[in-house]
Amino acid sequence: MDLDTLYQVNRLVYLSLAHSHGRKSLVIRHQQELGNLIQRYQADAGFQQAVALALKAMDLTVLALEDDGFRLSSRGAESLFSMTVTDYGKLLGRGEFRAADILCVHAAVATTFFPQEQDLELPVEDLGAVTQADIFEILRRFAKLCPEPDNDACADDTDADRLHPQIITLAQRIREMPEDNPDIRQTGGAAGNSWRELIEQVMRHMRETRYILVFEEHDGVVEYRPTPAYQAAVREGMLYTFQAFRDIVNRGKEEDVTQEDGHV
Repeated sequence: MDLDTLYQVNRLVYLSLAHSHGRKSLVIRHQQELGNLIQRYQADAGFQQAVALALKAMDLTVLALEDDGFRLSSRGAESLFSMTVTDYGKLLGRGEFRAADILCVHAAVATTFFPQEQDLELPVEDLGAVTQADIFEILRRFAKLCPEPDNDACADDTDADRLHPQIITLAQRIREMPEDNPDIRQTGGAAGNSWRELIEQVMRHMRETRYILVFEEHDGVVEYRPTPAYQAAVREGMLYTFQAFRDIVNRGKEEDVTQEDGHV
């Protein structure tokens, strides 16, 4: 491989990393160069192989080829380019939303993507897409399963032992918040006043940090798919909170089924 080809391979990877990191201004400045590199990649088999080797050497994998370059992700949680949960938390800390609210929505998103334990080990290509409606349903089930502190349902020591105190606090916060608040959104009110605002903010951050891919269907419905980086982050970085949240939601689903059977 000649030096000019090596240079172009590295430029394509570099600009694709910029695209994957959300560096829009950098990508725009090199739009024409990037377009030429993508054209060569699509037409030149040898160039494709060289790019694949470069990505493998950098422990990167291609999630999708888009107009602005490759959508890249780290191959594992230990990769140099992996976004850790700590990094993600620092990013969220610069926003307007309360960390507790964000954490609750994150647990709901993870539960929606990975409803079964084995889903954390499956290839992400085998996992289905989710929508905002799916996440809303998980949050409803979660809020329903964690009653008010002065409610008789909370007096059961067994239930109290099964629920982590932080989880109970999160449920109380979510229960006090409306699912949607279009009036505040239209008037530019304070952020984080509804479930919808929290979900939209979380999904926007997850796209910027390469945790999810976003697809808009013909009917206007937006679908989200997880990346290997997000799957690794859930499995290795927030597993305890995720498992506690999922157990609560699954218990609620089982109780709903039992109640329905009792009415037959």
